[in-house]
Amino acid sequence: MKTIERILVVVDHMTDHQPAISKAIYLAKQSSASIELFLVVYSSQLVSHWSFDKKQMKAMKDEYIASKFRWLETYLSDVVAQGLTVKLDVCWHKNFVEAVLEKSESSNADLVVKSTHQHPSFNKIFFTPSDWQLLQQSNAPLLLVKKQTKSHYKTIMAAVNPTKDEGKEAGLDNTILDTSIGLVALCEASIHICHCYQPLGFELWQGMSSVGMEQSVASPSFEEYQQGIKEHHQKLFDELLEDFGFDEYSTHLVEGEVEYELPQLVDKYQTDLLVVGMGNEVKFFGNSVENILDNVHCDILSVKVAKPN
Repeated sequence: MKTIERILVVVDHMTDHQPAISKAIYLAKQSSASIELFLVVYSSQLVSHWSFDKKQMKAMKDEYIASKFRWLETYLSDVVAQGLTVKLDVCWHKNFVEAVLEKSESSNADLVVKSTHQHPSFNKIFFTPSDWQLLQQSNAPLLLVKKQTKSHYKTIMAAVNPTKDEGKEAGLDNTILDTSIGLVALCEASIHICHCYQPLGFELWQGMSSVGMEQSVASPSFEEYQQGIKEHHQKLFDELLEDFGFDEYSTHLVEGEVEYELPQLVDKYQTDLLVVGMGNEVKFFGNSVENILDNVHCDILSVKVAKPN
């Protein structure tokens, strides 16, 4: 991620509590960036009301947008009080995701910040369908803020995958690392880098051995296979990190299901921000991204490989 100069905050119209604004203020103060508070509004009841003519409809729509702008202005003082440059924008758009993507591109946002929601039935923080669409489609780095997290970042974790998976974009791991290192310097935080891998279970390994798979995969014993897989991933991990100079305490090669291991690592090191990479499809480590990110108790920053100009 390049230098943060423009932060676009997607304001949540469903609540008065705006953790995304608080986090944007923190990052803007660290980077001297400007902030734009962006609100997407739409009223299907207003649009479908049969008794309004076109002139009345426009007047009602304009008043509706004006009322939302006045509501958005109530957050202006929070940003101005920190000596930051801030703009406000209210957009009438039926498709929330399209509106955010268009605004992000037109404003040349260096960072898009959005809050997540809380599930009313299970009291659990989770990502909405809009979040997943933005993760997939946003070219700008996307910071998803969880409501229970701290306002500042003291520990940042970069989740990499140095294996050459099909469909993985070249340079994605380096983008994750460069972004994480930049944020560590910006926030005066500590850094951890992790790679989770999962070897085959005993029964699958045994089945592969029985059908004569190549020796590199089907080792003479299960223990040798496990050791070989570990050494393979350690080699890839070391090669990825060799030019960065991270110390041993900061790097973590973990065997096991990433859906379980990654949240455990985040909790163990009291991580405030997890940096992950996204390709053209919402895939992460070849596992269910939903099960991973929903269970991580910190903010999530998603980055992509920058497209050539």
